[in-house]
Amino acid sequence: MVPVLIIGVSASGCSAAIYCSRRGIQPLLVGVDFGGEMALSGEVGNYPGFGATNGIELVRKFSNHIKAYDIEPELGVRITSLRQVENGFAAQGWKWSPEHVVSYEAKAIIIATGTRPRELGVPGEKEFRGKGLSYCTVCDGPLFKNKITVTIGGGNSANESGLMLADITSHAYVITKNQAMKGDTLLIERLKNHPKATIVTNAFTTKIIGADFISAVEYKDATSGEIKTIDAQGVFVHIGMLANTDFVMPELERAPQGEIIADSLCKTNIPGIFAAGDVTNFPYRQLGIASGQGIAAALSCVDYLNKLQ
Repeated sequence: MVPVLIIGVSASGCSAAIYCSRRGIQPLLVGVDFGGEMALSGEVGNYPGFGATNGIELVRKFSNHIKAYDIEPELGVRITSLRQVENGFAAQGWKWSPEHVVSYEAKAIIIATGTRPRELGVPGEKEFRGKGLSYCTVCDGPLFKNKITVTIGGGNSANESGLMLADITSHAYVITKNQAMKGDTLLIERLKNHPKATIVTNAFTTKIIGADFISAVEYKDATSGEIKTIDAQGVFVHIGMLANTDFVMPELERAPQGEIIADSLCKTNIPGIFAAGDVTNFPYRQLGIASGQGIAAALSCVDYLNKLQ
């Protein structure tokens, strides 16, 4: 049984691992991939001390930092269940494939599994995933050079997507059901003023259209009630995220949308389980906050383990 199992290898998980190690407790760090949503971030201009950077560069920095503490994360691991056992907790899942079952036991758990993209739930979405539809502009945007794209969403991730695509494509549309784009004013103004970007508001996406690949996006104009289409070869969905908490036990208290409820010390309602980052009910989704919560979770966890001894 290890002292602490950290589930999730992104900003909060890595920060927690570093602080556990610095306090003399070597953690076991596991996750599906390194970086999570951080790796998919485009331009990052608000992470203190780094100035203008990007998600890939931050992931590289985090990786080098944890290696300096001899922390080697187990990647390809998807935890599917978590339960209490004598003197601690047991986590079970699979590594690289469902056929390869793995299990771990730990005295304490830090959950830092982050979020996953929310789906539209409209006709054509599932059919055209990978055939012109993507949830990651950083990953797939370069494939649409000199083509027309539509980003669906109304917040910062949609703003960033639109800006990136406007620089790559022949034209980038951003459509939102809201009356105006939300998020950082600087990003919104840049998007509004970009010569190859168009923002369409009050637009409720109703269908993704195509044959073998996407050819258009259909939406309902909330003002006029008219059904309209935008011809496009690529669609990028950025409408929010869902917390990755499907594996936790029912006793662990969660918010209505699935986020783990944690206090200011990242403690949950179950002693010995801590949560940090976007997987929690903290309202702001920022890399700096996720890192800080990872640190708080680690320090709370160390305090918990010391009291056990």
